[in-house]
Amino acid sequence: MAPKSNKTSLPVYLRYFLEFIALSLFNVILFILPWSLSWRLGRGLGWLAYHFLSKRKSTVARNVRRAFPELQAAEYEELIKACYQHWGEGFISTLKLWMLRKKKVRSIVEAPGIDEYVLEAQRLNEPILYFTGHFGSWEMAGRYVGEIGPGAASIYRIQRNPMVNWFLTWIREFHQLKLINSWSGMPAFEDALRRYNGLAVVGDQFKGAKGVQVDFFGIPSSTPKGAAILTYRMKPRLVFLASTQHRGRYKIHIEEIKYEVPDTLTEEWVQELTQELTGKLEAQVRKYPEQYFWFHKRWRDLDRQESKMHEKS
Repeated sequence: MAPKSNKTSLPVYLRYFLEFIALSLFNVILFILPWSLSWRLGRGLGWLAYHFLSKRKSTVARNVRRAFPELQAAEYEELIKACYQHWGEGFISTLKLWMLRKKKVRSIVEAPGIDEYVLEAQRLNEPILYFTGHFGSWEMAGRYVGEIGPGAASIYRIQRNPMVNWFLTWIREFHQLKLINSWSGMPAFEDALRRYNGLAVVGDQFKGAKGVQVDFFGIPSSTPKGAAILTYRMKPRLVFLASTQHRGRYKIHIEEIKYEVPDTLTEEWVQELTQELTGKLEAQVRKYPEQYFWFHKRWRDLDRQESKMHEKS
């Protein structure tokens, strides 16, 4: 099922155009700025957002308290501030990193053994399904892996602004990361995995009734089934990937997940594999809690339950 197509009104089109112009000008500025200033600018932006933009702070605080109930009040506040600074660095760096030369990217990324692993899989014609989450810098992971050999692909969510979407798609695909619209469906994902020998899935957002229930920090939450279903159908190398961000430098970690494919796809098998992948993500988040995207409503069912209880009281 594809997203609904609505005709764009003139005011909306003008807003889209102004957003695109602003993005273009901002990218020109970032292109001129050296990398050492860009990521620092991002951390400064995060600091300002923490102090002056409170729209999402309650969501971040609620999620952090659920995940780390053992922390003291002062520790919570420091972690929330660090989340904002990480977000700011990631926001600016994401735009800048696609304008960096390959040599520069290689100089700021530590990724032991990844090139050899990916090239071997490509040589053997064994596709790799990368599972990651909204953690660290998943954009840098895409930039780095995309430039190994003939490239790779990633499932992405189309941007509402078509001009911004065109620009972001073009600059990523220029660096050999083919983007597959998340609305394309399973056949398109299978084709991309087969054609590009590598497909990345960011599989940790709340999925509602279409997802499978797994524990994340001990709390049940609906999680996308896509990685498990693709694994069953395509039997690829399944790899957990984490790309962490460290003040202008990055570390990329991969771990191959061993699995056995059952004769018949069952909900139990999907749940077990998804839980294992989610557990790998949780382990990394516990090491670097400020680098998870706590801004999204990961435990939306629990949010609704608490909201109803609050209304009754």
